Amino acid sequence: MKHEFENWLRANKGYITQPLKYSNTLKTISNHLKKKDALDIDVYSVTSFDELLKLKELYFSYDEFFQKNKRGNNMYSRSLDLYLEFLESFSGNPQKPVDPEIKDIIADLTLTSLEKESIILSRRGQGLYRKNVLKVWGKCSISGYPDSRLLIASHIKPWKRCTSAEKIDRYNGLLLLPTYDKLFDLGYIGFEGDGRIRISNQVSDPSLLQLNSNIKLKVQKDHVKYLEFHLSHVFKI
Repeated sequence: MKHEFENWLRANKGYITQPLKYSNTLKTISNHLKKKDALDIDVYSVTSFDELLKLKELYFSYDEFFQKNKRGNNMYSRSLDLYLEFLESFSGNPQKPVDPEIKDIIADLTLTSLEKESIILSRRGQGLYRKNVLKVWGKCSISGYPDSRLLIASHIKPWKRCTSAEKIDRYNGLLLLPTYDKLFDLGYIGFEGDGRIRISNQVSDPSLLQLNSNIKLKVQKDHVKYLEFHLSHVFKI
């Protein structure tokens, strides 16, 4: 898929003057993983967005690579994000047709290439959307846990029900540990406009999940409309 990825970069990312730099970085990532615990993984053998997302999480779980990415101006994470977008939008595999919603975004002439990239990656809490949600919260919105590698950038108003602008709005996001993300996504917890938690009656023994009525988010005014939407349309009484 290396050749297809490079051609896709040339066709869709005109602002990238050196596409080989990104494709070669993915080969470097493969080599890094092969040196760790004999992981014989080739990034270009991965053809599923979900599989690549797991590989990205695995790669940055190694502190050596996490720190290397920081020192290298996020080149490794940027290359993986581009390949994630490629897998989500590339139509060269007849066994995996492009999702109609993604097709609509790609075909939208009112959006720039960077805007399309941001919207597509935001669906899975990646790319610029994730970076901006990290800037707003810095740590888990509920627990305060600080390691970003374990935190999910979760849409407050569900992605499918958002406008293009809402899909990438940094205030339409919480930064959550996986358990809290699942609870929020399924509507078992929600938050009032002032940040106070609501816990669904369908949650048994909330204390075992470290949930209690004293939890209160430090929300900003731009979060409020999204939190109210979630309470009205997602939260389970």
